[in-house]
Amino acid sequence: MSETRRADRGGPSVEPAGDDHDVTVRRSFDQQTKLFTGNDAVFAAPLAPAPSWLGALRPDMIVLDVACGAGHLAEQVAPHVRQVIGLDLTGTLLGLAADRLGAAGITNVLLQEGNAARLPFVEGSFDLVFSRSALHHFPRPGEPVAEMVRVCRPGGSVAISDMVAPSPDLREPFDALHRKLDPSHARALLYPELEEQLRSRLGPLAASALGQRGTLPLDRILTPAADRDAVVADLRAELSGGPRTGFGPELADGQLMVSFTTASVRAVRSAKVQRM
Repeated sequence: MSETRRADRGGPSVEPAGDDHDVTVRRSFDQQTKLFTGNDAVFAAPLAPAPSWLGALRPDMIVLDVACGAGHLAEQVAPHVRQVIGLDLTGTLLGLAADRLGAAGITNVLLQEGNAARLPFVEGSFDLVFSRSALHHFPRPGEPVAEMVRVCRPGGSVAISDMVAPSPDLREPFDALHRKLDPSHARALLYPELEEQLRSRLGPLAASALGQRGTLPLDRILTPAADRDAVVADLRAELSGGPRTGFGPELADGQLMVSFTTASVRAVRSAKVQRM
């Protein structure tokens, strides 16, 4: 089995010339490492079992985790497959992943810096291609989805889980507040739109689920990337009868709570893929 490794290690990501949003994503996540650090981090997860939305995992599988962040989901999947490739745009997060996976002795995860909208792999390379909590960071989400489909082998699966907008009428304020929380946020899809991202390219879905709305303290997701004062002001204004944000704010024991809904979809690539 291959070692957990990445080609370049070091400090915060270098911002190359090119797409302005890519620069924003790198800058934002360089400041959001608290979401990925420690056992109680927002994106930390138990090692087993792997989430059911991925579908069945087999020991012979080679899988790709797109926009893998600090590799928490790759870590969950690794014991069940032959090889995991974890790709992310932000070198800082890949460094966190390499340190944690190396310390845990996980040897079948390869970490690579790259852009999900231009995956550096040939067509049909992977048995499973998946992404979690990433699609809302893409101004044109169809681009990474099309790339995920391209690098999935015929008979393999593409699976996506992401936060979805609470409703059509609340999507605009929801996105606006989310950009104050995280400048790299682009646009949250509605659940039917997430389904259509795969259905339009792969046909009928093998699985689709809208999760329960989950609540957590705002402080757990506030990072140096956020405009803290603006976020808190908008949420407190809603609590006082002002405009709805889609975050469903509540006060619990004096603590400001917010809530989000996640959905997941999965489809199988046939021999013939619909080109968009």
